[in-house]
Formats: sequence, C-alpha cells, structure tokens
Amino acid sequence: MRLTEKYRPKSWEELVGQDEIIKSIREALKNPIGIPHFLFVGPAGVGKTTTAYLIARELKVPIIEFNASDERGIDTIRTKIKQLASIRGKRIILLDEADNMTADAQQALRRIMERTMGTIFILVGNTEYKIIDPIKSRCAIYRFKKLSDKDVLKKLIEVCKAEGIKITKDQKEGFLAIVKEANGDLRKALNILQSLLNENKEINAKNVLELREISMPKDALNFALRGDFEKARELIEDAFINSKYSPDKVIEGLYKAIGELNDREIKIRLYTKLSDVEYRCRIGSSPLIQLVGFIAWAWVLPHLRGCPALRGETE
Repeated sequence: MRLTEKYRPKSWEELVGQDEIIKSIREALKNPIGIPHFLFVGPAGVGKTTTAYLIARELKVPIIEFNASDERGIDTIRTKIKQLASIRGKRIILLDEADNMTADAQQALRRIMERTMGTIFILVGNTEYKIIDPIKSRCAIYRFKKLSDKDVLKKLIEVCKAEGIKITKDQKEGFLAIVKEANGDLRKALNILQSLLNENKEINAKNVLELREISMPKDALNFALRGDFEKARELIEDAFINSKYSPDKVIEGLYKAIGELNDREIKIRLYTKLSDVEYRCRIGSSPLIQLVGFIAWAWVLPHLRGCPALRGETE
C-alpha cells in the first residue's frame, strides 16, 4: 500500500495544517437547519479530498467519488450524477478536480444541486475562479492553505518512525530536500519518500534531485492533459533552462508517464507523437521547441475526440 493511502488521516486530529477550516466545518455539520454543499479550493496535497472523506465518516454516510477531470462533460452529469442524486437516502458525491469541468457540465450540476434532497455535494479543485458563480453561491467555500515546511517535515518523520525506518543525522539534508521539493504538498513529499524507499536509495539531497528529474516530465504531461498548459510549459522549460536536464532523460520520463495512462487511444497518439519528437531531436532540432510543442499537442489532445485532426486526416 502506498504511504499516501496508508497514512491518510482517519480522524480530524490527524489532519495537518488546517485547524481553522476543521473547526468551521465541524460546526457546519452540527447545523440543525441542514448541511450545505461544500467547495474546497487550494493547492494540491493539503487535505481537501481527505476532508471530504472525514465528513462522510462523521456523518456516517457513503461517499461516491468522481474525478471531474476524467469525467468532465455534461453527459456524465446528466446520467451518472443525476441518477445517484435522485436515489432516496443520504450520501456524499465528491467531485474531485471540479475546476476542470466544462461550463455546460457545471450548469447542469447547478440544477441538480438545487433539487437534490439527501445528497451533499463536495467539489474539490485548485482554482476557485473556474467554478461558476451559481455553484459557488450554493456552497460553503473553504480555501485550504499550503502546508508549512515544519508540518510537512513533522509528518515525514512520523511516517518514517511508524515504518520502522531509522533516521540518522546524515539524512537531515535529505529530509530538508524533500520538504523543499514538496513546497507544502504533503502528498508529493510522501510520494518522494516512497520512491526513495522503493528503490532502496539513501534519503539524501542528491537522490531527491535525481527523482525530481524523473518526475518532472510526468508532472508536465499530467498538467497538459488536465488543461493547464502554462504549468506544463513551465515545467518543461525549467527542466532545460534552470535544471539543465538532458533531452534523453526528459523523453524517457515522458515515455514512462504515457505508459501509466489509462486511456488507450490517447496513449497510442502520445507514443506516436513523442517518437516523432525524439527523431527530430536526434537529427538536430531544438529539444526545447520540440518538447514544448509536444506538451501543447498533449494539452489539445483530450478535446479532439472524433475530430479529423485526431485521426491524422489533416496531418
């Protein structure tokens, strides 16, 4: 089991760094008039989804999770979500990455939220401005903050002790490097620790930096596929300009990242495009231009299903 799941908080006391939000939510759950829908916004890895599950645990109701980035269209809202919300009984419907839902899907969701009786909706996202105002007006909005380095470091040490990992003075720089790389994202910090443990590597700054080289292409591809081209481009540019990674390493990381995707059609298209990028880099084209172009293509790809451009008819 991954560390992120094994040590996911199972009580309010275990949730790190969001004391004011916890206090406010627990008061809202006692409201005799009725419990509102919730909108949780803020950086990744700070406890938004975990908080939704803790609400379900406290209310003793089932929680059904959808990743709104994967099922972002209006059809999902009109079929799966509407049917679930209309069933008698109490439940929570969690829409993770709700800020990636299309405007039409959000409008359809708004109407369902207006009419539902036993269903509490919890929407989770990174960016509040992408959520339409009619939905925000129907939710209690909680803005989660980035975790402090102190909180992240404390949790890392707790996890290591629980796993029986001996912590030495020589590892101090390694833990600090993990904290710096995580930048307030506890999930990312635990994933870095997990990777070091899986590969039997020492917890030191050098090994953390090497892991960053591997994860950066994966992060860039995932941001592109989720619709955040600017963040994806920044990661690719940072790999070359600031971190000076080799093109071969970035391409290798992209191949691995594509292999982890679930959508077979998108995987095939990305593999084909990346092989072309690799060839162009080998014959002298600018790796940075080629890879930024690949990221731009990956950004567009999920929106082109059924389009002649996707089938290669216009290429």
